[in-house]
Amino acid sequence: MAELNADRECGVRPNFSEVARRYGVDRHTVSKYWNGGGPSPDDGRHGRQSGFDRYRDEIEEKAALPGVTAKGIHELLLERHAGDEPPVPGYNAFTSYLRGRGIAVGRAAAPDAHPRFETAPGEQLQFDWKEDVTMHDRSGRGYRFDVYTSTLGWSRMHYFVRSPTRTRDDLLACMADNIRWLGGVPRQWLTDNMSAVATLGGDGRRSRDGRVAAFAREAGFELALCRPRTPQTKGKDESANRFLSRLRAYEGDFEGWEGLDRAIARVCARSNEEPNRTTGLPPELLFRREKEALGPMPRESVLSALVGDVSWQVVPATMLVRCAGREFSVPRRCIGRRVRLLLEPGGRLRVYDGGELVATHDTAAPGGPIVYREGDYAEAMADKRWGGDADIEAQARRNLELLGGLGGGEES
Repeated sequence: MAELNADRECGVRPNFSEVARRYGVDRHTVSKYWNGGGPSPDDGRHGRQSGFDRYRDEIEEKAALPGVTAKGIHELLLERHAGDEPPVPGYNAFTSYLRGRGIAVGRAAAPDAHPRFETAPGEQLQFDWKEDVTMHDRSGRGYRFDVYTSTLGWSRMHYFVRSPTRTRDDLLACMADNIRWLGGVPRQWLTDNMSAVATLGGDGRRSRDGRVAAFAREAGFELALCRPRTPQTKGKDESANRFLSRLRAYEGDFEGWEGLDRAIARVCARSNEEPNRTTGLPPELLFRREKEALGPMPRESVLSALVGDVSWQVVPATMLVRCAGREFSVPRRCIGRRVRLLLEPGGRLRVYDGGELVATHDTAAPGGPIVYREGDYAEAMADKRWGGDADIEAQARRNLELLGGLGGGEES
């Protein structure tokens, strides 16, 4: 009796007396089969012929066609055998017939299996880009950026950081910051065939970029590439990208690049606080153990030199640091602090206060000798009693225009 199997699958205990009465058997027999999990007693329909048995050969022939549907086969039978007596049974009876005879319809080739795989603590880090994200702040101003993402294989600890572009310089800077943030080096770094890491030659062979390979060698890890067209190989970091969809909730609800960075940091922190669906534990809890298994930190001088030219400056009251023959602004909170300047080969300047990236500028962009980011300049003027916020922003813009620095290299 199919209903016993259905009840068992649903976790429902049947009324043995009612079932026995309906099928003309003893209730103890029903109970025996139920408690023993054995076959159900015969309901009297076993072996009865179906109205589709006469068409079985053509049903099996059509069912073997890739992509065919049960509905399509049934409609074909109705058309072919419109005058048959008895007539072709209905569609529900047809699907029941297919199940009862074990006839699979439109069976395609078995899909590729993507079994989960686990790595030992400190063994692997997967990294990638979340590309071409566009968001708007409270004033409606648009921001286009990319997000570097990484995930440790064992603890699932995530790291997200914004990047203005996805150049090789950007990647190396993000990888160096990733190492600083982790406080150690995973033994293998796995990614796909991003152009900053690998190039495809005319013979179809992939070759690793020399600068990225040198960075990996000096930092002390193995750089591994997924096989082409198999992004699921780094599925842990692909899954991490789902967390970044939460960033969309901040659309129209942040102020400037700093507000956007704070939103990304909150999303990252939250993703590490929540229990992971596979491990059942928060990544930040498991990371306490995995951190002990990471390789040693490279010396800071070595790490920075692998990315670009490094210098140090104390920020004056003007909030300007000097680089490449020009001066560039940093946030007001950096006044009096010794900051690290990293000038990449492509001309991008990154300014760090401790381990925090506080400003980036394009030193090759057109502009005057003094380049203030509009947000930095407005922040400096905030304590001037020149009126409301709108007045301060307007005055800041006028002064920047006079300086010739408005938009001159402003990035983030």
